[in-house]
Amino acid sequence: MRGLLYRAKQKSDYNMKTKLKKAAAAGPQFERVESGIFRYIPSGVYYERPKINGRRTWRSLETSNLKYAREEYCRRRSGAVEREAQQAKKPKVTVGEIARRYVKDGYPDRQKQPRQGRTLECEQRNSAVLLKFWDAFPVDSISLQQLDRYHEWRKRHIRRGKGDRAVDMELNTLSNALLWGMRCNLIQQHPLSFRRPRYCCAKSVKHCRDFMPHDTKALHEIGKLMFADIRSETSGWQFMFEAFTGLRTCEALQLRTDAKPYEAGWISPDGKCVRVRRAKNQQSVNPLVRVHEGLSSWLKAHREWKQNRSTDSPWYFPSYRNPETAHSDVGALGQALRRHEKTIGRKIRSHGMRAFYVTVRRSHGIPDIQIAWEIGHTSAGNTLASVYGGVPPHWLMDDGPKLQWLPANGQPAWEAINSKPKRLHIRLKKAALPSCVLPKFQILVTNPARNRFVRPPNRSPLNRVYRHRNLPGGLASRQPSVHILKLLSLIINLKFDVFL
Repeated sequence: MRGLLYRAKQKSDYNMKTKLKKAAAAGPQFERVESGIFRYIPSGVYYERPKINGRRTWRSLETSNLKYAREEYCRRRSGAVEREAQQAKKPKVTVGEIARRYVKDGYPDRQKQPRQGRTLECEQRNSAVLLKFWDAFPVDSISLQQLDRYHEWRKRHIRRGKGDRAVDMELNTLSNALLWGMRCNLIQQHPLSFRRPRYCCAKSVKHCRDFMPHDTKALHEIGKLMFADIRSETSGWQFMFEAFTGLRTCEALQLRTDAKPYEAGWISPDGKCVRVRRAKNQQSVNPLVRVHEGLSSWLKAHREWKQNRSTDSPWYFPSYRNPETAHSDVGALGQALRRHEKTIGRKIRSHGMRAFYVTVRRSHGIPDIQIAWEIGHTSAGNTLASVYGGVPPHWLMDDGPKLQWLPANGQPAWEAINSKPKRLHIRLKKAALPSCVLPKFQILVTNPARNRFVRPPNRSPLNRVYRHRNLPGGLASRQPSVHILKLLSLIINLKFDVFL
């Protein structure tokens, strides 16, 4: 068997040598095109003439196109082939490794600064979802087809909504993690550098103009619903303030009544503007809000309300449960609007107040460029046209309805507050009382409208005493009992405020 194979090989070598001799007799087979590149005449394929192991030889450039032959020749001469071979020997980096490095370093942004607030929460949530699918996936294998597979997998596991917008936001987080991987020298190229498609269709997006009150009357009617409920009084003030200023919720919640000059919440000495801090890296875009007629009335009424409700709170919109130390929650206004949705008859959202502000300003013939500057946009009015809709032609000719901030017939929304407390001063006198009686009851006076307890000052020993069930008009009743006040006058000489 070996003998047969050896004779077959000898015969093949003999035939190849015979062909080469015949070809040499016929004429040259390679034609020199330019320095280092030769064309094989029978097939038209280009070759190079490298020196390997001390001997000259022919090596194909694997193309019959001169342009591609030049590119391949330069790539081989620059050493790219050897580098690619070395990279192939290295272990492949997975998406999970890069994502965990991104999480470990604190989700840095493009300026290498740590993210904060809702952006940080969104990145944390998206990273946890991405690791379930991309954990063991090599970075070099990311392609448009794999993105489509992730989109299909995500839609099967989505809990709320269709999942298209969620996929777009999660892929943004993936792109941020891969960019950070490049900065950490884990990868050399960004695999998502191509322009990937958006899975959320623009036709299915509902903008804030679809969730705004249609006119001033509807705005104040919705505000009255929230002011009538003690739980949403603060949300009612926030609701009206966003409609009068066009601020976002996160921008409004930063305002403080004790703000120093040019801090968020500071009112100019002439009372014509309020200092704000824009979101989305727009701090330098018009950091002031004009105080018009409606906002001026709002500020006056809000100042009186705060004096009666939360004198120690530095926030414009104090928290309902912890007013002295925290502002209202980001989702409190949205929750209040959802609670009254059946009464309203349609969906109203917090961001819809921004669209209401734009509509009122447009009704007075104000151009979109000026309105965009007022609400902090840098698109010179392009965003208003695409997001807030077009403008009726007669509005541009100063023939619009000229919507007002306050109702023409009727009272503003904040007049619906039915829990206005009165401040009384009660002085209690000392008296002899056995010490064994004190631990048996707790003195707490409640405000029936606010449904909250008003405690004596912290330095008072009454904060340490306990509740007694048999006391007349005790905690079981929301009305403050006169008997309790008389009993207090026998215990200690103390002055504190009681809301009746």
